[in-house]
Amino acid sequence: MSNLKSEALRRIALQIDDPDLLANIQTMLASEPGRIALDPREPDVVIVDHLVVCDRAPIIVLEDATNSLALLKAGVSGVVPLDCTLTDLLLAIDAVTHGFAILPRDAQGPVSTRNYPSDISFPSPQDPILTARELEVLRLLAEGASNKLIARKLGISFHTAKFHVASIAAKLDATGRTDAVAQAVRLGLILL
Repeated sequence: MSNLKSEALRRIALQIDDPDLLANIQTMLASEPGRIALDPREPDVVIVDHLVVCDRAPIIVLEDATNSLALLKAGVSGVVPLDCTLTDLLLAIDAVTHGFAILPRDAQGPVSTRNYPSDISFPSPQDPILTARELEVLRLLAEGASNKLIARKLGISFHTAKFHVASIAAKLDATGRTDAVAQAVRLGLILL
């Protein structure tokens, strides 16, 4: 069983046309019975190998990196390489259920505002939302760093780190640390 922690059992629906890929993904997910359940009726996530329309759950597409940004723009929540590992797939499942978008590291195409859905508003470069230091803190938040670890890595006091985290949350109109990271991803301030 994976050493990754899970908050809850994730229900997964598979809509994969390629029989070999389907068998591979089913085998991988079957190795996590306490964490993953195949449930096509009420899924938390739908994993596909082709673009589908689904408004009931986030969609992860198994695809090479060439179409990743176009798929994200089309409304999928994540793109994972066809040759993904179980760990990659589990991380993607957890991320999209928390509202994050996932792209392969080698996604093709420039990452800019034109690659995102039109309903996302981006800050103008002339009017940045966060300071350079807040962006450093935000990147560490996205890695799951505590205030104490942020302070240590940036060479600042614990109280200053705590202040930066609170300032980021306020500027992004976030309810907490996790929501601040989610808002930053939606605004294109960071990529996960």
